[in-house]
Amino acid sequence: MFKISNISRILLSLGALSLLIMLYVPIWLIYLTAPQYPEGLEMQIWHNTLTGDVQVVSALNHYIGMRAISVDMFPEFQYLGTVIKIVAGVCLALALIGRWWSSIMYWVILAIADSLALYDFWRWGYDYGHNLNPDAPIVIPGMAYQPPVLGYKKLLNFEAWSLPDTGGWVLMGVTGLSVFVVVYEWWKRRRQQRLAKPAAALVLLFSVFFWQCATGPQPLKYGTDNCDFCKMTLMDNRFGAELMTKKGKAYKFDDVNCFVQFQKKGMPAPADIAGWYVADYAHPGVLLDAKTAVYLRSDQLNTPMASGIAAFANAADLEAAKLQPGGETLNWAQLQAEF
Repeated sequence: MFKISNISRILLSLGALSLLIMLYVPIWLIYLTAPQYPEGLEMQIWHNTLTGDVQVVSALNHYIGMRAISVDMFPEFQYLGTVIKIVAGVCLALALIGRWWSSIMYWVILAIADSLALYDFWRWGYDYGHNLNPDAPIVIPGMAYQPPVLGYKKLLNFEAWSLPDTGGWVLMGVTGLSVFVVVYEWWKRRRQQRLAKPAAALVLLFSVFFWQCATGPQPLKYGTDNCDFCKMTLMDNRFGAELMTKKGKAYKFDDVNCFVQFQKKGMPAPADIAGWYVADYAHPGVLLDAKTAVYLRSDQLNTPMASGIAAFANAADLEAAKLQPGGETLNWAQLQAEF
């Protein structure tokens, strides 16, 4: 494949070296505020340690059954510094090779690193927020406290933000730089050869880039979001649903009957829908693929809009709940016929 320009090689080389900054600055930031802590609490995540108000946050978490936060909880700290050095070294070598294929590999490596890092953080947060001590001073049945991977989330009377810190912005910036170089060099080459329109190249490459960044359904913000069918505010995190379009538009609902009836009105068109999601009754706040979920219909279920239907990830969860309210089991097709 063709060579990339010298300026692109320099930019990619500087980007690779910039990754080493993550060895000396915090990579991620967790920020909490509450009425009793108006000044806020911070926890900074480095490649090998935690800093900030870690002890205060751990003490508060103890009351709701969460484990104390410590460096020992993160085995990744033992090798993350080495991984950063290896990724920086490989990216620098690819930049010096200076071919278009090597710039693509440069971006692919960073895209994989970004995705794995976010997944690992989500996995830790899920375990930390769901595996609670049943003997904690404060126990709210069915409540989970998984922190947000990226963005904002309300946790009881605390408001939590999860954001990149200096090192995280460096990683995102270098990833964005690699996308720019790939797009620019491809566009320049195609323009010179007059084999295709530059706009087609931009649309293709950027669509691939945004596809790998997709995180699935948007979280339902209970107490804030309104149902797109009945206009009521979403309040009970055991119930709810979401419809995602291929353009990234999210329609949110407080109950499955609103969800089904909205679809039957034909907006959006079925061909424009990217995914159907429902709230997991057994794990409040978690969204499931509506087509693979199983549903319990019972007159004893107190649902937001009186559908009497709750969703579960599997039959075992459903049967455990079914012992109390009774009822019958439905699948996706049967649910569609209910309303």
